[in-house]
Amino acid sequence: MKPSHIIFTAAMASAFFLAPDDSQAAEWKKGMSSPEIKQLQQRLKEKGFFTYPQATGYFGAITEEAVKAFQRAMNLPATGIVDDATYAKLKSAPAANDTLAVGSRGAAVSDLQRRLKQLGYFRYPQITGYYGAVTADAVKQFQRANGLPETGRADRTTLERLERAASQQADAVSPSSAALKIGSRGSQVSQLQTNLKLLGYFTYPTITGYYGTITADAVRRFQKDNGLPATGSADEVTFTRIADATKKKTTPPAEGNRPAIHLTIGARGEEVERVQAKLKQLGYFTYPMITGYYGTITADAVRRFQKDAKLQVTGVVDSTTYERLIGQAPAAKLDVIELVADAAELLGAPYVWGGDAPEEGFDCSGFIFYLFQQQGVTVPRTVALMWNAGTAVSAPEVGDIVFFATTTNGPSHAGIYIGNGQFVHSGASTGVTISRLDQSYWKQRYLGAKRLF
Repeated sequence: MKPSHIIFTAAMASAFFLAPDDSQAAEWKKGMSSPEIKQLQQRLKEKGFFTYPQATGYFGAITEEAVKAFQRAMNLPATGIVDDATYAKLKSAPAANDTLAVGSRGAAVSDLQRRLKQLGYFRYPQITGYYGAVTADAVKQFQRANGLPETGRADRTTLERLERAASQQADAVSPSSAALKIGSRGSQVSQLQTNLKLLGYFTYPTITGYYGTITADAVRRFQKDNGLPATGSADEVTFTRIADATKKKTTPPAEGNRPAIHLTIGARGEEVERVQAKLKQLGYFTYPMITGYYGTITADAVRRFQKDAKLQVTGVVDSTTYERLIGQAPAAKLDVIELVADAAELLGAPYVWGGDAPEEGFDCSGFIFYLFQQQGVTVPRTVALMWNAGTAVSAPEVGDIVFFATTTNGPSHAGIYIGNGQFVHSGASTGVTISRLDQSYWKQRYLGAKRLF
């Protein structure tokens, strides 16, 4: 089925517009569909910005992001709209022949990943030599931190800046013999453990003064959450950063700015129960019962929520986290028209276990997670958590999640309902495709529909 069918079957024909001819851009933008848009995507692909496997002719979220990245690289306003100035640059800009981008392979990519890992940006366990979504995200983080256009592509400027930064770090932060590591003992280790316990990372019941694997793991998680190289050893930079974070947590705020909520490990009471109940509703708190005690399980659940909500990952419920969690802060509104339109652009994307990005492919929950994320709506990452977090509906509406039992008695597959008895999903044998609820295979395995927004 062509992408346009998914729009019209859901009575969304207004999302499409005719694009002008190739002689001018006249503001091509999200929602348009035409052969000229396909040519635009091909031009962006030649220059390394449009990373979807094929040009679709539909201007969706991926195309918009590609246009923004190109505009930033050309020092144009990053509007995501192709006006005449952007189109003129697009026609004249050279192809990125010496740029590493999604799909690149080889020794140059391995060197890039090593430097990014050294600086704490590339966190995949091993050097792969393949430039995928993880590498692109690490490059974007480096570019953002260094005032470069956030393209996710390693052009010559980015590579030179990266090499210089890695060299400077190697000169300035050589391994210190005074670093605390596995086998270390003494008062400094005790202080480190005390600080990590206050921050919710060190979960052992007592302060031991011995630096073992539990301490190393706590240090590693702190380093990862704070953009440091995740070595598990507490060098001077890590030790100082932990001490500073502890000071911020323990210093009383000025009167009048004192937060109303501050829940951390050891807290008890009704507010803890309320936090746990909300976390459970959203699929983060997996303990069987609400305890009213703030332990390591609650702290880990809070940490996962903060990460998904793009808050500072502390494991501590401050006022900002509390308001976002309980719902006092305004929630993102889901635009089902754009949600379905973005899904149309991904038809044909391959199925990849654990995948949640267009560059690599999707598993079923990764596909849903990605599409909702494009709308600014955070949903759980797995089918089971989506099932636990959703509100059951008797009959699905466009944008609701439909669930199926394909490998177990419980929910193991899911898709997004798009109207007229159809749903879009990433199937193991089909990739992203459209199916009907009344097909015998899906009808026999259908568990129900839930709403996540």
